[in-house]
Amino acid sequence: MSLYDQLKRNPPKLQVAGEVREIKINLVSVMCDNKYRWTARKNNEGDFKVFTDRFAYSNFGIPYYKDDIEWAMDNGDWNWVFDMINEGTCQVERIQYR
Repeated sequence: MSLYDQLKRNPPKLQVAGEVREIKINLVSVMCDNKYRWTARKNNEGDFKVFTDRFAYSNFGIPYYKDDIEWAMDNGDWNWVFDMINEGTCQVERIQYR
């Protein structure tokens, strides 16, 4: 069974606590278990901005606009953020934040 299938069937329990200024989200793709990393940082106005490294956001097949995810991050609704991402062609494997 692929890592993607394992994550889809048994997603990790991801918890975010306290004030977050930067978060790294590791993803596993349905295509050959390719791995990606997103980084989201707060800008000068205190709003999160998502960076998908060298890949276009549309490559992840997420049925939500990127700013919808950023706004959920701004609201601290992390479970909803991870659920939105997991509706695309990747699954969240793990996170790191500070």
